Amino acid sequence: MKLIPAIDIIKGTCVRLSQGDAKQQKRYEVTPLEVIRRFSEAGVEKVHIIDLEGAFSGKTKNRNTIQELVEMALVKIELGGGIRSLSDIESWLEEGVYQVILGTVAVTHPELVKKAVERFGPERIIVGVDVSSGKVATRGWKEVSDLSAEDFAARMEKFGVSRFIYTDIKSDGMMQGPDISALRRFVQSTRASVTAAGGIRSLEDVLSLQQLEDQGVDSVVVGKAIYEGKLEVREAVEVLNTKACPE
Repeated sequence: MKLIPAIDIIKGTCVRLSQGDAKQQKRYEVTPLEVIRRFSEAGVEKVHIIDLEGAFSGKTKNRNTIQELVEMALVKIELGGGIRSLSDIESWLEEGVYQVILGTVAVTHPELVKKAVERFGPERIIVGVDVSSGKVATRGWKEVSDLSAEDFAARMEKFGVSRFIYTDIKSDGMMQGPDISALRRFVQSTRASVTAAGGIRSLEDVLSLQQLEDQGVDSVVVGKAIYEGKLEVREAVEVLNTKACPE
């Protein structure tokens, strides 16, 4: 199980939302550059970066900030938010992003996912499965489709997708724990690897998700718990690396 810390960006600053609602926004007095340095020093291998304005608008809005993070080359970066075309994907991969996350476009233009996997390889393409009451949400979680998470994943697997990030929207940013039962149902429906996200509030929650590792959950994205001081990144990395709970 790998810990993947999150950096969500609005206007070049680190923020966290509650249930993806831009009106429920908390800004943190630390820059994305400072945060990624801390994550690197704590021993993480990869960081989850989302351009929230890009997710809402459909077009990258924080390119300069993200480019600075990529140029530092301290850790691998998976990037999402406003990536809606093959040229977008190619541009970011060429700049040094390790993996791109496709969300809205995977629902609205699924054929683009197929082309992306064929062109760039399945290891470079992640599909975000952002779920509200079992259905897949799009456009920065402002709209909910008729697609169930399981049917959507099955469609994406046919296109060669080998990794999903599953986010429970109702849990995200709420610090109330992940919906493990819903995650388990999703994991059991797919052969792809799954990164869990949403609601993680502590190391104990991370370790509870580790119980699904043999079913395909091999990593977890954590955001607010880190920024609120409820989860210490270095400790979590060490615990997960040894697969042992701290005393």
